[in-house]
Amino acid sequence: MEVKHQSLAETIPEAMGKINSENQLMEKKKRLTNDQLDSLESSFQKEIKLDPEKKMKLSKELGLQPRQIAVWFQNRRARWKTKQLENLYDSLKQEFDVISKEKQKLQEEVVKLKAMLRDQASRTNISAGYTEISGEETVESTSEALRCCNKPAITIHQQQNIADGNCSFTVQDYNTVPVPPYWAGVPYYP
Repeated sequence: MEVKHQSLAETIPEAMGKINSENQLMEKKKRLTNDQLDSLESSFQKEIKLDPEKKMKLSKELGLQPRQIAVWFQNRRARWKTKQLENLYDSLKQEFDVISKEKQKLQEEVVKLKAMLRDQASRTNISAGYTEISGEETVESTSEALRCCNKPAITIHQQQNIADGNCSFTVQDYNTVPVPPYWAGVPYYP
């Protein structure tokens, strides 16, 4: 029984010591007055970071410890940075929303234009495969078709003497039906 009472006797002073240290912390953590806060805030607006001279000057003016002022400025910078990030996030979110809506409108316009192309292709009896070809391929195939269609009929006979013997070859390129340029995209079957 004596052991139990001794342990209680030891724990009571420890608990009282903790309470006293908490009271001391509460005394140290006094709230700043409105005047002190206003002065600190105006100093922060002028300069985000304080040099040691200004910190000592503020400390004397406000009756605070230099460490308190340093901690207040550190906390204020953290709040300021957080606010800046929130503002940046909000502006980026707004820009994203605008761009996202613009993209959606453009995609809808592309769908409408493709539908118009399909309708026009079906009206002019052009195959659906032709409308799916990209603009660059269409231009290339059209210009190639025009080159082929606009060539005159050519016949070349050439003989060449080679040291060992004679060789001859004939090249014939016939284009019997002239094709108007607007038909260049339609397949041609002779």
